[in-house]
Amino acid sequence: MTTIRIHALAIGTLALLILAGTAAAQTAASPILNAPEVRRLVASAQPGDNARLSGHFAALAERYAAEARRHTAMAKAFVGNPSRSLATGMSAHCTRLAELSTQSATTVRELATYHQKLASGAAATPPAAGARFEGGAGTPTPTDQELNAMAAKARTPADHRALQEYFLTLAKRYTAEADEHVALAQAYRGTRIAQAAVHCDRLISLSRDSAKDATAAAMMHEQLAGIAR
Repeated sequence: MTTIRIHALAIGTLALLILAGTAAAQTAASPILNAPEVRRLVASAQPGDNARLSGHFAALAERYAAEARRHTAMAKAFVGNPSRSLATGMSAHCTRLAELSTQSATTVRELATYHQKLASGAAATPPAAGARFEGGAGTPTPTDQELNAMAAKARTPADHRALQEYFLTLAKRYTAEADEHVALAQAYRGTRIAQAAVHCDRLISLSRDSAKDATAAAMMHEQLAGIAR
């Protein structure tokens, strides 16, 4: 087995372990919110909403801390691997992931304290690195049921802005997918499997149409945010 193959298997195993740990942390009873909901509550700034955000960020901090512990344990485990190149490379990779997860845990823990103070009516200063987490970083993708519920009860400007940002993010994702299919189509043309380019062309059209629909939905919610009370 080549070194490249060993690295690929190791990285795949690492990804599966991380995903399994993350899924276990996000149970139905978890106070961790999805991104549109986080942005809606941040914009609302009501005491009850700040209390929910405090719980969300506290739970998110525990999730990042758990990830840091897993990465640290894996870094130590890779040290004992008989392949020196694999041991050195993957151990350093896991150590760096542990450091990043620890930094994230610290920031969101500070956000939990910040929103707890706001909920109680006390003055508070947000952590310097907290903006991206208040924007929804680290949160799960909303389910169909959650999106339907948000759409059904959208009344305030904050509700519509949260949905606007969700659809803008979706439009960016579809646009990126279209660009990826364009590159694949170009690579397939002129080869023995040129027929695959036709399939890619179809996916390009579908992705671009989806991006247009998502952008239109975002614009609609932007307008609704301007007239909502």
